[in-house]
Amino acid sequence: MTSEVIKLDNIPVKIYTGGTAERTVLAVHGFGGSKDSLAIEGLAERLCGKGFRVAAPDLPCHGQRTEPESELTPQSCVEDVMTVEERLADCFGGEISAFATSFGACCILRRLELRENRFRRIVLRVPAINMADSLLRCMRLFRPDFTLEQAKTEGFHVKMSRELNIPYEFYDQLVAMNEVRHSERWDIPEILTIYAGRDELVARADTEEFLRLNPNIRGICIEGSGHRMAEDPANLERALDSAAEFLTT
Repeated sequence: MTSEVIKLDNIPVKIYTGGTAERTVLAVHGFGGSKDSLAIEGLAERLCGKGFRVAAPDLPCHGQRTEPESELTPQSCVEDVMTVEERLADCFGGEISAFATSFGACCILRRLELRENRFRRIVLRVPAINMADSLLRCMRLFRPDFTLEQAKTEGFHVKMSRELNIPYEFYDQLVAMNEVRHSERWDIPEILTIYAGRDELVARADTEEFLRLNPNIRGICIEGSGHRMAEDPANLERALDSAAEFLTT
């Protein structure tokens, strides 16, 4: 397997390939992550010898992106996902599927509501379907007493793969993007949700309610796993094996 970083409409995209590739998986990282996600690389290792390429963009203000944080909005992230999707179709043709983690999964769900579906299959890994709540949970991992009143004056300082200083307005926009509901547009593609049984950032009850409201979406729970699935390598391995099997079926 080899990889290279290309620019699609000035968006850095990491392309993994391994021989002849007739199908593409658009892989979208989570909040605070990047195109260099180890989970995306692990998925590519499973797919690139089976006729797939995996394409992972950096969302705004992530990875190699250098925009000011004021330009990081849910809308800008969704728009970039759609731009990369279109450019991948133009450049490579063939079938396209999606693999999206956490906030990236939220972006994919919103994209499905905005345009006609072209994805063959979609895997949502630990989807942050109530991302506003997940942002608060993330802050409280480091500052247990953090409140929304503080956020109104301080914003959200998040340190993950990089430091992000997010204005309060971003939280308000996430509230309007709550995906714990049903959408007929999510009935169209084949969707698999892989979630963590002990997720500290995404409430398990939210994920299970999302699955109840959208019975056409399949669900697999990795019991004992946290959001990053990093406590035991077997947790992430199982998630990626399940994702690869679903995408190649």
